[in-house]
Amino acid sequence: MAVGRSRRAATGFIRDFQEFALKGNVIDLAIAVVIGAAFGRIVTAFTEDIIMPLLNPLLAVTGKEWREWTIPPGVRIGDFLGTVLDFLIVALALYLAIRAIARFKRKEEMAPPAPTEKECPYCLEKVPLAATRCRACTSELKPEAPVV
Repeated sequence: MAVGRSRRAATGFIRDFQEFALKGNVIDLAIAVVIGAAFGRIVTAFTEDIIMPLLNPLLAVTGKEWREWTIPPGVRIGDFLGTVLDFLIVALALYLAIRAIARFKRKEEMAPPAPTEKECPYCLEKVPLAATRCRACTSELKPEAPVV
């Protein structure tokens, strides 16, 4: 008896986990994590290979690259500042992307939806566009084709 019950419990657990894992939100989150990691690598490469060579001559102290700066107890302050700079570049890129998406969504929202109802000229009740009689006063109406 106990073996059959534990097998059913295991099968139920696997089925529940499969339903959870295959939901759209979990898959979307996994894709976002992978793309985010790749984007982070791109930003780090951009910072280290393009931005830093331009900044190093300006920030170099005693011939050392600024990412190698340390303060006396051995704290690598330059490495920390480089990581902060990487973060700021990622934040700026995300801000610009989200702003562009929001602008696009606002344009979509600004278009008024097509009307699905009209007013009865006799009682001013709302009726569907294709209606031939008003449901409130039973007046005959001219049918209008719905706008698609």
